[in-house]
Amino acid sequence: MRHVIFNFSFYVTTLVLASITVPVSLIGGDRPVRWLFARWSRSTVWLVRNVLGATIDVRGLDRLNGTPALLVSKHQSELDVALMGALFPEYGAIAMQELDNYPLVGGIVRKLGHIKVSVEGPRKNQLPQVLEGAHRVHAEGRPILIYPEGTLMEPGRKLRYRGGVWHIYNDLKVPATPVALSLGLVWPRRDWKKYPAKSAMEFLEPIPPGLPKNEFMALLEERIETATNALVREQASPARLEHFTFDFEEQGSGWKA
Repeated sequence: MRHVIFNFSFYVTTLVLASITVPVSLIGGDRPVRWLFARWSRSTVWLVRNVLGATIDVRGLDRLNGTPALLVSKHQSELDVALMGALFPEYGAIAMQELDNYPLVGGIVRKLGHIKVSVEGPRKNQLPQVLEGAHRVHAEGRPILIYPEGTLMEPGRKLRYRGGVWHIYNDLKVPATPVALSLGLVWPRRDWKKYPAKSAMEFLEPIPPGLPKNEFMALLEERIETATNALVREQASPARLEHFTFDFEEQGSGWKA
C-alpha cells in the first residue's frame, strides 16, 4: 500500500513542478530551470524516504575534493537521476539529442545544458560533439555524469562498458569518480511497484588522470561492479537476493579493446 501512496505523491509532485517548469523554460534562463530540477530531485528523494519508507545511504562523499569533474555511475532506476540531482543539481549528463524536439519537455532539456548524442547516428561519428559538450560543461564548473552502459540495469546485471567515457576522461585530463549503487532495490527500473528497502549510493576512490584506455576501462568496470554487487548483497533481503544474477562475478570483466 505504501508504494501506491508514494506513486500518487510522486506523480502529483512531478506534474505540479512540470507545470511550473515548462513556462519558466520558455521565458527564463538556464538557472531557474536547474533550480526547479533540484527541487524535483530533492522532493523525490524526500518522498522515497518519508512516504515510501526506504533507506538511502550516501557513502564516500569524503572521497570527493569539492565538486567532481567526472562522475561515472551505475544506472539502475529513475531514482539514480533524482539522487544525483539532489547532490549535484548543476550536473550535465549525456542525453539524447532527440529530446530537444519533444513538445514541452524539449525546452526543459535544453535549459538543463546536457551533452547531446543522437540515438540514430553512429556513436563514433558523434565523438567530437560529445567532447565539445564535455568541455563546455567542465568550463562552467559543472560535474559531468555518464552511465557507461548506456541504459538501465537491474541489480547484479551488467552490459559492456562503452569506451566513450575514456575519451572524455582523457580529453579533459581530469579524475574519474566511479559510483556504485543499489537503488534498484527500492525503485526497480520502469516498475510501478517500489519497495521500502535499504539502498545506497557510494562514491568510490577517484581514478587519477592519465591511464591508457584498456587499463582505465578495466579498472573502472572492476571498481563499479565489485562495489555495486557488494551493496546489493549487503542490503537485499534473502528472498530477493536469490533471484539476482551477478554477471560480473560469473563472467568477469566484459571490457575488450
